Amino acid sequence: MARLTRAESQERTRRLLIESATKLFLRDGFRATSLDAIGDEAGFSRGAVYSNFSSKGEIGIAVVDALYDSAMQTVVTAISSSGETEPASWINTMTEALQSSIGDPQWARLEVEVGAAAHHEQLKASVAARYARLRSIGESFVTGLFEARNESPPADPQVISLAIVSFLIGFGIQRA
Repeated sequence: MARLTRAESQERTRRLLIESATKLFLRDGFRATSLDAIGDEAGFSRGAVYSNFSSKGEIGIAVVDALYDSAMQTVVTAISSSGETEPASWINTMTEALQSSIGDPQWARLEVEVGAAAHHEQLKASVAARYARLRSIGESFVTGLFEARNESPPADPQVISLAIVSFLIGFGIQRA
């Protein structure tokens, strides 16, 4: 087996820390989870946590980002693999795909706790970047779906993507 490069090893460590933090934050809560517990769960020291994240708030933000990215990937995969060609069907598929993620009470609690713990400017920047990333993915996906139908979207793909992201956030808030 080939040895990992330093960058690959760092990325692997970071990914394992985020996975462990996600498990612990969702199960036990953000406030109740220590950095030591995250390191232990991932098989690393507390130092490994601090070499990858400057604060508990930063790892909390990374976890929330990962949750949103996973939910968006779930939607993209579900719609792509459904074979549906009608936009109304895409909405149904999207809603069904998100039943086990968006609006999960532990996820909602985590977002609130991370929001309270993170530094205001850091949180503001991360939320803006997260939503911009989601809108960009949505815009590309909407454009691709309509291109596959040899049609133009009924509205600007940026606006459609904004509506989708807004729907996802509102859906999550209402479910939680």
